[in-house]
Amino acid sequence: MALTPTLIWAQRYDKVFVTFEMLSCTDVKVDFSEGLLSLQASAAGKDYKLENMPLFAEIEVSESKWSCNDRAVIISLKKQSPEWWDLLTKEKAYKRFIKVDFSKWCEEEDKEYTGDLGGFDAMDGMGGMGGMGGMGMGGMNFGGDGMDFDDDDDGADLSDLHPEALPPLEGDADDAPPDDDDKPPPLE
Repeated sequence: MALTPTLIWAQRYDKVFVTFEMLSCTDVKVDFSEGLLSLQASAAGKDYKLENMPLFAEIEVSESKWSCNDRAVIISLKKQSPEWWDLLTKEKAYKRFIKVDFSKWCEEEDKEYTGDLGGFDAMDGMGGMGGMGGMGMGGMNFGGDGMDFDDDDDGADLSDLHPEALPPLEGDADDAPPDDDDKPPPLE
């Protein structure tokens, strides 16, 4: 009797990635039709089979691909229309054998979803410093307005910190009597 393969999936704007992670798969066969996915493989003396699983939406069969290596069967499904898939399959019932591939997953609003990745020069027109509102390094104030990064304050007045109120650190007072609270409770 054939086992159902465990699939992990993620999606992008125009593609869905499905992976069957299994070492040393042999006799791998993957079939696509416009709204169905079938997978058949053997590994470690066991047979795995998934027949005609209805996908969430239609796919481009001619542009969908699959490959097999020593660790997994990797399937790339080309979406027929670039829409967000809520699930891998149309069936709303929970499928134990379908999991999310969080290493590839991104949300619909993420730039990675549409493939719109840019370098530092193309970060939303922010002039090279992402999140700094177009302000370059020259416009940043490192010296004034209470920000003092000078390490020459070796003799600074720290009396307002009241160091005598702090508990002693290990090695500060070697001649202090041992504290009974630090001992483990007596054995019974």
